Amino acid sequence: MFAEVLTVAASWQGERPLLTYEVPAELAGQLQPGQLVAIPYGERLVEGIIWQLAESCEHSLPETLRSVHALLDPQPVLLPHQRALAEWMADYYVTSLALVVQLMLPPGLLQGSRAVLTLANAEPRATASLPLQALIGLLLDEGEIDVARLQAMLGPTRARALLKEAVTSGLIERVPRLAEPRLRPRRQRAVRLCLDGEKLAAWKRQLAESLPPHLTPTATPGTRVDLLPPSPPLRRRPPAAAPLSVLQSAATATASVAAARGGQSQESQRALRALAAVDLLEHSPPDVLWTPSRLARASGLTQTQLQQLVAEGVLAIEENVEVRRDPLRERPIVPSSPLRLTPAQEAALRAILAPEAARRPLLLHGVTGSGKTEVYLQALSALIARGKRGLVLVPEIAITAQAIQRVAGRFPGRVAIIHSALSPGERYDEWRRIRAGQVDVVLGSRSALFVPLPDLGIIILDEEHETAYKQEERRPTYHAREAACTLGRLLDIPVVLGSATPSVTSFYRAQQGAYQLVELPERIGAPLPPVEIVDLRSELHAGNTSILSRRLRSELENVLARRQQAILYLNRRGAASCVLCRECGYVAMCEHCDVPLTYHATERILLCHYCNLRRPVLTRCPHCDNHGLRYFGIGTEKVEQVIQQTFPQARLLRWDRDTARTRRAHEQLLDRFANHEADILIGTQMIAKGLDLPGVTLVGVVAADIALMLPDFAATERAFTLLTQVAGRAGRGSESGQVIIQTFNPEHFAIETASRHAYHEFYAAEITLRQRYGYPPFRQFVKFTYSHTNRRRAQNEALLLREQLDRAIAELELEETDIVGPAPAVMERIRDEFRWQMIARGPDLRPLLRAITIPPGWHIDIDPVSTM
Repeated sequence: MFAEVLTVAASWQGERPLLTYEVPAELAGQLQPGQLVAIPYGERLVEGIIWQLAESCEHSLPETLRSVHALLDPQPVLLPHQRALAEWMADYYVTSLALVVQLMLPPGLLQGSRAVLTLANAEPRATASLPLQALIGLLLDEGEIDVARLQAMLGPTRARALLKEAVTSGLIERVPRLAEPRLRPRRQRAVRLCLDGEKLAAWKRQLAESLPPHLTPTATPGTRVDLLPPSPPLRRRPPAAAPLSVLQSAATATASVAAARGGQSQESQRALRALAAVDLLEHSPPDVLWTPSRLARASGLTQTQLQQLVAEGVLAIEENVEVRRDPLRERPIVPSSPLRLTPAQEAALRAILAPEAARRPLLLHGVTGSGKTEVYLQALSALIARGKRGLVLVPEIAITAQAIQRVAGRFPGRVAIIHSALSPGERYDEWRRIRAGQVDVVLGSRSALFVPLPDLGIIILDEEHETAYKQEERRPTYHAREAACTLGRLLDIPVVLGSATPSVTSFYRAQQGAYQLVELPERIGAPLPPVEIVDLRSELHAGNTSILSRRLRSELENVLARRQQAILYLNRRGAASCVLCRECGYVAMCEHCDVPLTYHATERILLCHYCNLRRPVLTRCPHCDNHGLRYFGIGTEKVEQVIQQTFPQARLLRWDRDTARTRRAHEQLLDRFANHEADILIGTQMIAKGLDLPGVTLVGVVAADIALMLPDFAATERAFTLLTQVAGRAGRGSESGQVIIQTFNPEHFAIETASRHAYHEFYAAEITLRQRYGYPPFRQFVKFTYSHTNRRRAQNEALLLREQLDRAIAELELEETDIVGPAPAVMERIRDEFRWQMIARGPDLRPLLRAITIPPGWHIDIDPVSTM
């Protein structure tokens, strides 16, 4: 039998990404597609994934084939539908199969290869050099030496010469090995309660009888013993979910004992501590593990007393107990029950669960607050009842916090979380749970699409319009929406794309019949908030130069007076976007990028938002030595300053990349605002993405024009989407809401339609423009970007590739395909690299991409969401 194996070591080269190996007799019957194996590759031993097994070999002579070295994991790391999806992605995004498969494996799973030296003959020859004799002596002492260690000891040149002599002499062998895995399950010692039922109750009674009357526990059997001796405070967080309530109860018991400490004998103290330790073990959730040291600190037991309980058979200490690194371990999850659906929601749920839903993706277009999430949850529940599992994707970590609460609250203990902010250990443990079929729902960002979830029955993409679903920085430049639709087709399962503002491409496909369209046109419980447009030109003519219009200031006063909450949205960080000398025209620019430095008042620095260059604040112009420096433009910090000055009594929160750099920071900001610890939330686009904040009655868009006039085919769509989404944060509770949009372009159709929540009108205008100019979805785009530290080199490489593309278009007779460019990118220099770009346009560009040889240094983005 023969195995076609995919390995990262070889799959980047040639048209055949799979290598053929012979299956040795000892592994016959054990191997199956998707398993992780060790294979010889050159002089190395590397890891590979069995792609398929065959009885005959078509590509090589059997006698020339090498054998599979070992089976590393009997359970497949890739399921059949994952391999099929990987093949589609490699074909559509014109990239290597290995790069796609790396998306589907958790970081740290692949071990890498190494080489070690071992003795083949311990008797050195007389002709052996002194370094070789020294190496043999070292091997006699240590048994083997890693080649990398030898290179570190001698340097590359001397090590290479010694290795050549050692292997040629026959005295030393170079043996390939796999490196130690970077990730593995976490294991620790754990204390387990050996007694239960009547035996445990009898032990407690016997111990209680030895206590003085005033210390005798009053709890009945099966309840907590409300006694716990004083102990030092815990310095580390609990190792798993839900021990917090246990420790809080323990703290109450500690106070009870502290009040009655006088006159306790050593035996009484030991008995109380033993009861407390057993009490903690008995009432902790099943997934909470207590190490001996941790239990001793919590209960007050000494290690000797703990060992005595083990000797008595009350407790047992188990070695190497696996401890799950749970990303939800400190998050309180409130269970929830299904809500009563509206007729429109019931119709959407029936459409999702109907047999024909698997034939094509379903676009769920529901206005903000229309109850799309409840439809998702009830669809998941129905399919789980049929023995299936579900996958829910959200675009951003900022949205994940609320999504976790809703999904995990509906399916407690049966949800796995996958996103980039998890630690490698958390991600690895979640991946193992998913592969083992221990969860019913996987929730995460775009990378969650590639987990090995068995019995997958539904895929849901919430906020499907978000560009965060597109991977742009590295290959493959996939879009999670396209990959999810393909996966749904491969498995014949429903794919639900939900949004209040569907992408133009998705809504066009629904209009053409490629997607099924289901709409939720009304908000539940309250109407959509009215939107008022404030013309900032009129404000200037009236003498108001503040960033707050008179109307917005008045409404903020009303919100604060009524003790309600408001959101102020501005999609720009910092306090000033430009530092300018009014005497000579000098602008403080980044030294490594073609962008001005942004002034951040909180840290008092000038910061580049592209390369993170930091410079101290300027007091004099470095060009003319004048004091005429002025700060122009606004950002979230400037808005915060103005609001603080205008409303000193208001409690403010700012939510942008500067204040929320970690997963926990996002969650804390959201929790604080949801708990009404702030009156006004100021933020960038993070606050516009799917958040449900019932206390918000006013949303103010400080400057709606920032993203409107960018040189990008999708700029208008993004502006409309952000305005509509942020407007949808108002009035989601019992109080009605209001939205105020400040703009210098009140007549622009994106702003005007967003003010009326008129998605269909916006779509009709936008799709007409795209058809006229041949923009997606009417033609496919591919963006070519070349970056180099030398500007002339970047330009020359771009011209050479343009010539190659023109020749291929002519040879393939692609009459409807053309090239725009090359030209410098909008921001030509980023991180000291000059960027030149081209855009290929045509009905299907894959034949063109396969016909050319892409030189090194080029980044190719297929179906870009932005041409900037």
